[in-house]
This record gives sequence, structure tokens and C-alpha cells, in this order.
Amino acid sequence: MKKISINLLVWFGITIVIASSCKKQSEYYKYENKIQDYNGNAYDYILSQNNVYDSLILVLDRLEPLKDTLKNKNVTFFAITNKSFDNAIKDLNIKRAISNKSPLYLKDIDLLSLDTLMCRYIIKGSLKTDSVQKLVDGLFIQSLKYNYQMHTQYRSLNASGFVNGGQQQLVFTDPNESIFERYWESIPTNSVNISTNNSIIHVLAPDHNFGFNKLGR
Repeated sequence: MKKISINLLVWFGITIVIASSCKKQSEYYKYENKIQDYNGNAYDYILSQNNVYDSLILVLDRLEPLKDTLKNKNVTFFAITNKSFDNAIKDLNIKRAISNKSPLYLKDIDLLSLDTLMCRYIIKGSLKTDSVQKLVDGLFIQSLKYNYQMHTQYRSLNASGFVNGGQQQLVFTDPNESIFERYWESIPTNSVNISTNNSIIHVLAPDHNFGFNKLGR
């Protein structure tokens, strides 16, 4: 009887481990990017995220037409966090220091330059991941103004051994007006498919350099 009891305990233990493993695998396999719904416009959403978009708010407050667009138009916005602006300003002022020029900050950059770059992060209409997911070569998209062409491509990360079972991303790219991908500059998103009353927001990773290294050119 003692031997039978031990065998039953061993069998029960193995069953628990297998069930737990299957549950974990199932959880990874069923990974879904949860769409966040925000009851307000895109600009209000940015304002609501404390200490995340302060630099973006400063820029948009200088560019009233773009601010109005994010409040009232149906758009998709690849949002830029504080760190991305910090990266761009730091690189800009390193170059200016080499040329013995005084530093510039977001409040100093001329409005046309800011507008030109900011418009590249905004496109007309709603673009969610499922609009790009099945496009092997991704999708060329037109900036809000200036007829500048950007590109985005769907990517799903791996999770616990499951290929494409993890986080969904969009890779956002500035082709630099070239057909050759070696000249393209890309950045992935940190989160996607944030829905506001008038927009879809995808948040770019913080190691992005605002303007794709073009600020101040």
C-alpha cells in the first residue's frame, strides 16, 4: 500500500507540473495586444500621460494646426516620448558645439523645421496592426503634409519558444527618399493600437531619435 501511495503521489506531482507547463505555454501562445480605449481625443490622451510626453506637448503647443489636427481629425499618430526628443537635442548640440555654435532647444527650433518633421509621424485615417499584418513587404504611408513617404511593417516577437507568439509591433521607417533599404532608418513601437475618439496611436520606442537624425539640418 505504501508503494502504491508513493506512486500515486509521484503521478499526481507530474500531472501538476505538466498542467502548469501547458497553462503557461497556452498563455504565451494566446498572447494578444490589448487595445486601449481612451474616451477623448489624441491630444487629450497625450496630456493624460503624466511625464511621458512633456516635450511633445511643448512642440505641439508651438504648432497649433497640428495640435488642432490631433484634437479634431481622424488620424494615426506614431507618438514620440520625452527620451526621443532628448536624444535628438543632445545629438544636435554635440554637432553645434563642434562648429562653435550655441546650443538649441525645442523652444528655439524654427517652426517650419518642427512642422516638417512632426508631420511625418502623423498620417490620415486609422491604421491598426491588422491593416499591415498580412503585408509581407509592409506598407508605404504618406505623411500628413509635404508629400513625404514613410513606411511601416508588422512584426510579432517570439515568446517562450512560440514563434510570433509575443508582443505585436509596428516598425516605423523613414526611407530617406531612397528605394534602397540600406539607407532606411527604422524604429519599432513599444505599444500599438491605442484607440481614442478620433485616432489610433502607436508609441515609438524611447531610443528613437526624433526626426530620424534630421533635427536642425
